[in-house]
Amino acid sequence: MATFTHPISFVKEAAPFVHLCWKMGWNEANGGNFSWRLPTQEIEGILARHYAELQPGPTVPMPIDEPNLDGEYFLVTGSGQFFRHALERPNQVFGIVQIVEGGRAWRQVWGFTSGARPTSEFATHLVAHAIRKRLSDGRERMILHAHLPEFIALSFLEDLDSRALTRALWEKMPECIVIFPDGVRVVPLLLPGTVEIAEASALELEKSRIISWSHHGIFVSEESPDKIFGLVETIEKAAAIHRKVLSAGGPKRAISDDILRELTAKFGPIMVARPEWIDG
Repeated sequence: MATFTHPISFVKEAAPFVHLCWKMGWNEANGGNFSWRLPTQEIEGILARHYAELQPGPTVPMPIDEPNLDGEYFLVTGSGQFFRHALERPNQVFGIVQIVEGGRAWRQVWGFTSGARPTSEFATHLVAHAIRKRLSDGRERMILHAHLPEFIALSFLEDLDSRALTRALWEKMPECIVIFPDGVRVVPLLLPGTVEIAEASALELEKSRIISWSHHGIFVSEESPDKIFGLVETIEKAAAIHRKVLSAGGPKRAISDDILRELTAKFGPIMVARPEWIDG
């Protein structure tokens, strides 16, 4: 298979990543969405070199003001676009928008050649970007929302409780507490694409990079395609193990609190946060 190329380096990275999400069974049809907060000077230079003829589109008001994102550029998947088309139709699947007017509006500067607009979850993405940019000192730049089969299944089998879900996953593989020590925060079932789900998610994103949208999927923040893929992959594998344990009659034992504490002590320097809920 030929190597995927594109004049915009960020599209060159993002297209294979979202296509892989489709191959994994995480993003069927137009399900799920992705956004990437881009380095301003770098993307402005790329657009000036390769797309100097393009003019920004009209400004579009946002349902939630995000003044801390004013001037930022985002690569984002379009509403109604299929992840499986990312390699063959990147200029259609993706667009680049800039936040303007003090964080009250956005305008398109590239992409969406079929006339699409940013994902219907764009408001929640921007809320998440603003929070995680602040909490990570700018390290986290990507948001992925995906429909993980095993992870979604747990929301029908377990209580919709952040502590219980986190502990269930931590106790299934030793790596889990190292990969996501900040745990999984549960948001109850709310209508997708609304201000309500954005506001509910904002409360939990103050505590973790990882949100469970109950019966709907996962919503995660990280800094690179590799890191966000590894995070989601680990959570989905732990969810699959937990579901298999439940289907076999439930656990007869689990990774102990003592082991979880030892893992925290050993890998503390590389963890993004200190784990909660080890005791009790």
